[in-house]
Amino acid sequence: MKTMQNSPSISLIYGIDFSGSQVACKKIWICESIPTDKGLKVQKCWNIKKKYGNISLNSSLKKLTEFIASNPGAAFGLDFPFGLPKIIVDEPNWIAFIRKFPEYYDGPCEFRQKCQDRALELTGKKELKRVADIEAKSPFCPCNLWVFKQTYYGINNVLRPLVIEESAKILPMQDQENSKPLVLEICPASTLKDLNLYFTGYKGKNNTSKELREKILIGLKKEKYVMEIDPKVWKSSIENADGDALDSVIAAIATYRGLCSNPDLDDIYKLEGYIYV
Repeated sequence: MKTMQNSPSISLIYGIDFSGSQVACKKIWICESIPTDKGLKVQKCWNIKKKYGNISLNSSLKKLTEFIASNPGAAFGLDFPFGLPKIIVDEPNWIAFIRKFPEYYDGPCEFRQKCQDRALELTGKKELKRVADIEAKSPFCPCNLWVFKQTYYGINNVLRPLVIEESAKILPMQDQENSKPLVLEICPASTLKDLNLYFTGYKGKNNTSKELREKILIGLKKEKYVMEIDPKVWKSSIENADGDALDSVIAAIATYRGLCSNPDLDDIYKLEGYIYV
């Protein structure tokens, strides 16, 4: 099995199921795991509310950003688009795009509208996928109705502060640095598809959905990159009907797989972002 030879300083991996909803404290789940030479040990799983209480969206995002910045020996996988299609980006590089992001977009709704208007003007289509979205078979483009708030708040309230304060390195747009945490874009649906474990309907309160969540966990446990999954994490992943707990586990595994693969990427990904599957 491949190991994280290019990221030897990483001692913890966190998978984060992100949310831009007003109840983000309940929806943002974090899975903590330990990388070993025999695979990933998935050991803890919790949401923002459990650790910080019933706090607002902005407070939840601030706590998450601070948590990332305070863990220099860790890698984090977050499930929102880190960029936009090249054709609708005016800046010459991703760092400039991140720095000027709030100058272009005043909020999530304006973000979605402007992206769609620009895409329609240039291509005749309202919604455009990035190269990474197409290759990783992600369900939605960055400004889609289901994810535009995640994209906006993820870039504006999480990635931007990390970049401005130089408190983390965002892959593959920035080079790794041993003293800084690493942040990678992941997509649970893309990882499940790559592992032939993608089953529609695993999110829900009915028995069938619950059985599908367990089926996915069983499949993940058999994966060569996974050494063990703690029983408490297993239980939370099955009982959390929205699938957020399970998605955070998948996010951790995807992050580990991404660091082990260390792909040689073209420049397009350093502007639009890359999905580590």
